[in-house]
Amino acid sequence: MSIHPREPSRLSPLVHAFFFSVALFVDTSAIVTAQNPSGTDSDVWVGWLETKSQNLRLILEINSSQQGKPTGTITSPDQSDVPIAITNASIDSQKQLSFQVTPNASANSAYTFLGKLDQDFLVGQIQQAGTSLPITFTKTKILPPEDKELLGANSAWIGSLEVGTRKVPLRFRIYDRPPYASPTAPRILMDSLAENANGFPTSIALADNGQFEFSIPAIPGNAKYIANLSQDQTKLTGKFQQGFLPLELVMQRTGTLASNDPANDPMVKYLANLGNQSKKSPLESPEKPTAVVEVTQPNANNPVVMDKNPDAARVLLPNGIQEEEFVVDRFDIRKPLLNDLGKRADNTFELAGTITYPKGFDPKALYPAVVLITGSGPQDRDETIGKHKPFKQIAYYLASQGMVVLRFDDRGVGRSSGDFSEATSKDFADDTLAVWQFARDIPGVDRSRTGLLGHSEGGIIGPMVAAWQREVAFLILIAPPVLPGTEILSSQIDKIAELEGVNPDDRAAARALQEELQQIALRFPNDDQAAVSEVRKAVVQRWDSLRKISESLAVNDQDSKKKLVIDAITAQFRGLQSPWMRHFLAYDPSANWVLFDCPVLSVWAEKDTQVLYEPNLKKLQDIVAHNMNLKVDMLVMPGLNHLLQKADSGLPNEYDRIDQGIEPLALETFGNWLKQKEILP
Repeated sequence: MSIHPREPSRLSPLVHAFFFSVALFVDTSAIVTAQNPSGTDSDVWVGWLETKSQNLRLILEINSSQQGKPTGTITSPDQSDVPIAITNASIDSQKQLSFQVTPNASANSAYTFLGKLDQDFLVGQIQQAGTSLPITFTKTKILPPEDKELLGANSAWIGSLEVGTRKVPLRFRIYDRPPYASPTAPRILMDSLAENANGFPTSIALADNGQFEFSIPAIPGNAKYIANLSQDQTKLTGKFQQGFLPLELVMQRTGTLASNDPANDPMVKYLANLGNQSKKSPLESPEKPTAVVEVTQPNANNPVVMDKNPDAARVLLPNGIQEEEFVVDRFDIRKPLLNDLGKRADNTFELAGTITYPKGFDPKALYPAVVLITGSGPQDRDETIGKHKPFKQIAYYLASQGMVVLRFDDRGVGRSSGDFSEATSKDFADDTLAVWQFARDIPGVDRSRTGLLGHSEGGIIGPMVAAWQREVAFLILIAPPVLPGTEILSSQIDKIAELEGVNPDDRAAARALQEELQQIALRFPNDDQAAVSEVRKAVVQRWDSLRKISESLAVNDQDSKKKLVIDAITAQFRGLQSPWMRHFLAYDPSANWVLFDCPVLSVWAEKDTQVLYEPNLKKLQDIVAHNMNLKVDMLVMPGLNHLLQKADSGLPNEYDRIDQGIEPLALETFGNWLKQKEILP
């Protein structure tokens, strides 16, 4: 047995770059498997082996729980149904059980178990090569039937990603009954069937827009599946996203369950319970706050007109802060003014958001205000990432300090309408400017103390808006990219690969190819098939340096292996051709920094692997050195990741495993800086 999944192939850490379809997930080796043919009556014990990335079932069968030298077997049914005999087993007078296991008669994979029998529980440690993992076995009289579709689960849903010419089948399993779980403590896992990589822990949350978000933190690239449950409760339809490329994914119950009443399916029940809990909570329910803001003049840049009763439809939150919804009308200037019929096209859309007011807000007084700007990708107003909602946390904190805070759904996300897929950072900057202008017209907001707070891509958009509108009062930028997009993306991919153990030669080969793909994406329009030919040519020309990266593929024929790699890279290249990515790669945000002079707090995180602090900090220091009018305070927060959480490595696959939201010290830093600049009293 291998206590941990075996080391990922050289291919896997480069998922973020372009090898998504070749090695979607970390590979895993077979755990405990062999057989004890004993026909004697035995005690059966089940337990979960929880590694850093996987949850795997173990079934222990021993012929006696009495003092002596028992015999028996141990099985890992999630990976093989063949048991392995335990050896050197003994139970002493203190009910201490110990045994050894040598899978496939290999000394290198041997491990030992030491634990104590306590009525219906067996609590102990599995040790292998100096590594120890705790495990608790529970005695059981009945085991659920095992088959390849369910693996003993009470429900399983299966679907396939289409990546290039290849299908990647995925499965979600849910256990909600003994002996593996309970209705109050279910266990949800995801499997990559093509790689026989099973047991990735999964959490499910209900987003504000009513969709279900499945987060799989052990999968690189902040992997998540955001889906809707069909009305007949038999299908999940949504998008699986790992890195920047979203892929359509439809999940349905396995064939053996298809004829059962879906209302009784454990997954359906779990999702329904999430919805019921949301309806009961006034803080989380998206239906509670009622829109009280009406706007006119669907103009791309002019401030909207607000007509509202300041006390209407406010929701009272803890600590006396209040919230209400707002809507800002927008006009998409990128679209043609006339439709196909020659009539005036309806190019209007709405940005929907939330205003958070401080305790005791008085519209006759004057309060500072800030508009929050989300990072890249389709983001809701809370910038929801897995189970974390950093913008909600920031809004509540700043409101508690006496500030009016506005946050809004990206166009085409949540309750905002509009087209997200064709938008670029410039379009999002236009949206931000409109919301900032709206904020300044709220009764009780001090127009001279209304600023912006941006995270990640928001750290590009904030200076862009400040360069357009010199009346922006201040900027707080979290992980702001200051370098061109090509350098940001290449350094991000290389850093993540380094931390995931890719050797320097393989990283250099991947980075060189990634940089060439970026240039191809910039040279050709997004619908130009000539770009695909250039991609294939680039891979062929670099095949010698990429050969090692493809060694883990289960294909012996070199031509077939090369075709798989080319198809995978071509599929990933499509992500580089999107309007947003082409703009991001070509854009140099440093130019904006010479066009405004408001006070700025730029905060990076020491363990950020997405926007590396060293090169961006150095670039901004150089800009400040040549522009004496800039008033920038620069800070690197030690030990934090891209979401300002305390982290180990800072890799994106850690985000959802960390229970903490934003480190309180970071929030206090924002408040202290605002007070120092006399923006907050």
